Amino acid sequence: MDNKILNQYYEKNVKMRRDETERNTKVVLPLVEDILRYVNQRDKRFMIQTVKVGSYHTHLKVKRADEFDFSVVVDVGQLHWKSDTQPRYYGFDSNNNKVESKGAALPSPPVGQYFTVIPSLRDQWDREGLNDGGASITFQNDIVPIKVKRRFKSLVAEAVNQPKIRSRVKMDRLSESPAITFSVELPNGKYPISIDLCPMIESKLEFKSEFNWPRVSSEWPSNQKISCIKNIGIHEVAKAPFYWTLSFAACEKELLEGVDENGTCRRKCLRILKTLKENMWCKPGVKKGLTSYHLKNVLFWECEDRPSETEWQQELLAERVTTMTYRLLGYLQRGNLPLYFHTGVNLLASKDKDVLHQVATRISSFLHNPEQYLR
Repeated sequence: MDNKILNQYYEKNVKMRRDETERNTKVVLPLVEDILRYVNQRDKRFMIQTVKVGSYHTHLKVKRADEFDFSVVVDVGQLHWKSDTQPRYYGFDSNNNKVESKGAALPSPPVGQYFTVIPSLRDQWDREGLNDGGASITFQNDIVPIKVKRRFKSLVAEAVNQPKIRSRVKMDRLSESPAITFSVELPNGKYPISIDLCPMIESKLEFKSEFNWPRVSSEWPSNQKISCIKNIGIHEVAKAPFYWTLSFAACEKELLEGVDENGTCRRKCLRILKTLKENMWCKPGVKKGLTSYHLKNVLFWECEDRPSETEWQQELLAERVTTMTYRLLGYLQRGNLPLYFHTGVNLLASKDKDVLHQVATRISSFLHNPEQYLR
């Protein structure tokens, strides 16, 4: 792989236009604040404050600023790990609508997922009338992810139905994604802008030893960076219906903060891989086995294995893109990509093996003759 060709590819296919980015940002940020202000007025448990995550806010977006991600804090305060082995006797009714009592217990949460108990706060919400009827986001002593998502979506839907907003906004259906998604049409815009609002419990949980981070022998990140990440702690998002999923998004954002302050090419490598994924490895219309989040974790593992700044100089851009691509191929062939901050979680576990094999085949073809694809 040639540095010159790769830099030309970056300029043509990866780099964002600054004027478009500024224009889109001026529209998105006030709109999100208006929506969340309305939501907060209707239900104070959803805060106006957001945690800005995702590719745009971590400077990893490619080509154009058409996706913005925000984590919306559900106000339950800081949480602590508790030993909790009690079975949960609730689940969906026959129509998958109402959460109700069940005779059979829910299965134990998968690795990286947990029940979250807030008995005293639930009592307070009940006393204040915040948790009545359709506004209920708990069952027994648990705050339930699917109930949080549904309550939040209903309030966002109300907000975007206001006359000054509804002509420009289109809501998506509730999906398995933790986020509520809607798109915005700009006047004279060439493309819609997608906005994700993801309810999040700002838990600030500490890292457990079984997460295997930080690793004692690692030289990256620095001890100072590790301390900052530990102070941020781990949050929770509503990905599964009944189990809260640990979220390391804020930790990942901190890990990337200042990562290229010495003129290195870590972010550039990742942005190139993201573009290759979209344009070649997982083309539009084909079922995707690979996500940008997978690639971000590939970068983290590559950084840990190559901790020296000298290995990330701009003149080594092609070499690093090559080694990261081979690393990704290895994960796909093994069917196991460990989450950087919690190695017990395999990020490929739920993916279709046939789709992963097809992606691996395309990546192998690319590595055999990259210049053919990059020109």
